Amino acid sequence: MKKLYAFLILVLSTGMLVAQTGFSTSFDFTSFSSEWQQQSVASDGGWSLFNPYASNVVDAGYPAPGGDWQYAFTSDGICNCDKGNDLLIVPGTYTSAKNWTIVFEYYFPGTDANVSGEYVNVMYSNNGGLTWTSFAKLDPAGKEWHTAVTGLKTANIQGDLQFAIRYSDNGGLGTGFALDNLSLVPTDGANVHVAGKIQSDSPVFVGNDVMVQITISNLGDQDVYGVELGINMEGQTPYTEEIEEVEIPSMTSFTFEYPVSVTTAGLGTFAMTINPLDGTDPVDDDNTFEVVIASVDGNSVQHGILAEEATGTWCGWCPRGAVFMDLLSNKYDDFIGVAVHNGDPMVNTTYDAWMANSVGGYPSAHVQRKFTDINPSDLEANYLLAKNIAPAAELSLDFEYDEVTRELSATVTGTFLMNAISHRFNLILTEDGVTGTGAGWSQSNYYAGGAQGPMGGYESLPNPVPAAQMVYDHVARAIVGTPNGAVGSLPFIVKAGESHSYTFTHTLDMTWNPEKIHIIGVLHNDQTKSIANVVSTSLLNSDVSDLPASVTSLDIFPNPTAHEAFVRLNLDQTLPVSIRVVDILGQTVAERPYGMQTGDQIPACIDPGLVSRDVPDPDHGRIRHDFPSADGWQSLKQR
Repeated sequence: MKKLYAFLILVLSTGMLVAQTGFSTSFDFTSFSSEWQQQSVASDGGWSLFNPYASNVVDAGYPAPGGDWQYAFTSDGICNCDKGNDLLIVPGTYTSAKNWTIVFEYYFPGTDANVSGEYVNVMYSNNGGLTWTSFAKLDPAGKEWHTAVTGLKTANIQGDLQFAIRYSDNGGLGTGFALDNLSLVPTDGANVHVAGKIQSDSPVFVGNDVMVQITISNLGDQDVYGVELGINMEGQTPYTEEIEEVEIPSMTSFTFEYPVSVTTAGLGTFAMTINPLDGTDPVDDDNTFEVVIASVDGNSVQHGILAEEATGTWCGWCPRGAVFMDLLSNKYDDFIGVAVHNGDPMVNTTYDAWMANSVGGYPSAHVQRKFTDINPSDLEANYLLAKNIAPAAELSLDFEYDEVTRELSATVTGTFLMNAISHRFNLILTEDGVTGTGAGWSQSNYYAGGAQGPMGGYESLPNPVPAAQMVYDHVARAIVGTPNGAVGSLPFIVKAGESHSYTFTHTLDMTWNPEKIHIIGVLHNDQTKSIANVVSTSLLNSDVSDLPASVTSLDIFPNPTAHEAFVRLNLDQTLPVSIRVVDILGQTVAERPYGMQTGDQIPACIDPGLVSRDVPDPDHGRIRHDFPSADGWQSLKQR
């Protein structure tokens, strides 16, 4: 899946007659044959082939994006050697009586390469490789694949021709260059060359369209007027379509997007053949391309969304993060929050160091590490964006816990829905209900007094909120792998349909409450530094251990609160529900029945200090608890 853009150049030259039809390769071999020649001063010998069977990036060579892992590359990233003159010479000699076109796909790493000034020349020699002349130069153009179309007119060249691709790191420590799908063809007639790619590196949800980007290059010396498309999507009826208004002059390219409807889950092949409408094409073996489309059923795929919040008790705006983390955790079962503390007694130094370097201020949050450094009030909007990106793999989590030694052994398993490169597993532990004593446990609160508007009850709490009133949830206790995943936890390359597992071990600190610990399995994409999927479970589900077996879950939020709280409980049968509020001495201060309830319910808790009334709240699907004020009845539940 390579991004294709045209790089166009035309150079004038001359020549003599030798018969040649051209050359083409997709580098789908494991070693260079004797037909290939190189010239290099590098200690590693120059160009190599990417190894799609490697277990790590060093053995693989040079990772370029996309699912086609068979290409040639050269890089000083491993050898740290002189890459000032690495020539890869195209096999064969070619007559200078014809004009020639070279088209190929290429990849630079982008920004890093611009620092070192690396570049590539497309070159020819007419003296058996003793000297080389450049007729095109490519500079870094971003972290994506491109297409180069380069033409050589031979009017002033004598002798047989050879062609080569020359990489230079320009004396810097560049990260290299990848080369794929190279064709050398005579410039005769209206010669159409086509290539295609998919915009996204993630699967698509069934029912959506995939936008395939198609590049038609005219490598000939005659213009193309109109093309015929032959379209074949696996599992669907093939058909043809004509585009008469397309004009592609000689040595130019035309790029457009074509929507492909996905109707079934799994891997499917999309193929397109493109021919000139007049039917003439001297070389027609490069008129077809194929792309593999990975698709998943959004109604059945496991898909968790990770939100990591930068927070701290010293931070007066950070109650905003706690409020929105609680809101989404209770609203969406697949929303998995992690509060990464800074400068307070709940700090995990490894996690905090990474988080502090990735945000511009506190509070801030990342969603799947794809939507980064966002205001916590924007968590829901970014959660919904993340849910539209299908996961690369489905995850499951198994664990064993020794309550005596406090040792946890957790295994993360991923079943991959698409080909994936450079992914890693990770494990995060969080704790709810964390409390403490002392100044470091008091929460600074700029919302005190209501001057900054409502914030889930914090507007009615003092600044700071005393430690005795604070209970912290989602607290990051451990990130067991590195913040960017456990190195070696997955093969460097994983193919669609494969399942892989990795086991993490960690001993819980004696101050942590196992009954409040959550285990979070993570699939990390180390190439994009984003999260591909996440899964979570409780270590000991003791929140309902003292409740009837019919109660499958119980949560109280917001926590802390000055007046009002909500109780969310899930019942597997219809039961009478009542809520009783007790003080610290165990005395009942308020009690209210809520009648017969079943399923997932959120009845309102009675405020012990105010006369109140309960009214339906259709916007939130729950009972709202309203209180009297000078302006009439109003709700203190602000979201």
